[in-house]
Amino acid sequence: MTSGNKELLDLLIASGDDEAELDLRILAEEYENGALEKAVMRRASGEPLAYILGYRHFYKECYKVCPGVLIPRSDTETVVESALRFLGINDMAAGDLLNIPLYGKDLSDIRFADLCTGTGCIGISLANEIVRAGGKAEGTLIDISDTAVEVAKANVISQALRPADLKVVKGDILQGIKDIEKLDIIVSNPPYITDKEMEELDRSVRDHEPDLALRAGLDGLGFYGPLLDTALSLLKNGGALIVEHGYGQGDAVREIFCSGGLKNCMTIRDIGSNPRVTIGFK
Repeated sequence: MTSGNKELLDLLIASGDDEAELDLRILAEEYENGALEKAVMRRASGEPLAYILGYRHFYKECYKVCPGVLIPRSDTETVVESALRFLGINDMAAGDLLNIPLYGKDLSDIRFADLCTGTGCIGISLANEIVRAGGKAEGTLIDISDTAVEVAKANVISQALRPADLKVVKGDILQGIKDIEKLDIIVSNPPYITDKEMEELDRSVRDHEPDLALRAGLDGLGFYGPLLDTALSLLKNGGALIVEHGYGQGDAVREIFCSGGLKNCMTIRDIGSNPRVTIGFK
């Protein structure tokens, strides 16, 4: 690496996102000064490094990302871990995850939907772990964004162990989801940022990641009622609805689910001990 490249690379890394440092150092061997200068300018404008690199690691896979699609975050892995615990295949389960009751169904025919799928990282990671455990999973990944649908399709092809078992479709969960067979699990990371919180977000998120995937009105709870309705309509008896939410929204989401008819609703803390995922059972 030339000294000029090293100086530019150090500037880029110093601007934030330590997770990508190793990736950047590897890629820098291929970069010429012009490319690095452009990357530095993009990062200086607040653009997330995941968009500059074009990918982000999540759970056990590496997912394509681009502007217009929400960047996967480690907090969201709690959704995957909760679903796996429910299915009895999370050997690393600890803490709140141990409170999740086991489904008790054979893994040979698991059907699920990932609503507001974005990159597809939740659904693909869930399906892959079922396959690794010797099972079979058929999943439907749904998003309203054309960009997200295309990115999720690309990630299914490149990251899914059994791409033919995963279908990506465009749909609006606020209008209801139809034409899907009964499901064992519904997972979702819906928009949940309030209007006030949007103004307080770091500019790398507020100015660059899609408002459509983040903003959810005055209280941030607008998607959980429709998710509940979908669960009541499509889940098999005993099936689970597993959703991500803001760290201060667990009580409200549990109330929506419990008052709407789901059973044994509980909230799971993420790796940072923040209430992050709520589960209800039909």
